[in-house]
Amino acid sequence: MEQATQRITKLDSIIQRLYEDNLDGKISDERFAKMTATYEQEQKDLSARVIVLRETLSKAKTQRLNIDSFLAQVKKYTQIKELDAEIIRALVERIDVFTPEKVPGTRTKKQTILIHWNFIGAVKLPQEQKKSA
Repeated sequence: MEQATQRITKLDSIIQRLYEDNLDGKISDERFAKMTATYEQEQKDLSARVIVLRETLSKAKTQRLNIDSFLAQVKKYTQIKELDAEIIRALVERIDVFTPEKVPGTRTKKQTILIHWNFIGAVKLPQEQKKSA
């Protein structure tokens, strides 16, 4: 982002020099028009990229703050011996429990539960790999 901002500033000075060279007759009007069009397009592209980069940086900072807040809450409860309502309210935003998978005539043991944690949302943890015997 810093490089793009510096290049935008440099392009401003280049365009200014081209304008002055055009006024002094060092370059033709046609050449001036072609060169400034190229530099102005580059400047527009860089400006759009800077906007995207700023949004990305802002989202990353927000996410980092959310993670830090979540970790601060978790650190309070490092030695949990029993899960109680206070801990649930502090750490969990909501819990989604999905309908169990059904096999005709029976109910299987597999049921999906998705926990939405405060500050960081739902986190999909990698499945434990079954050990081959």
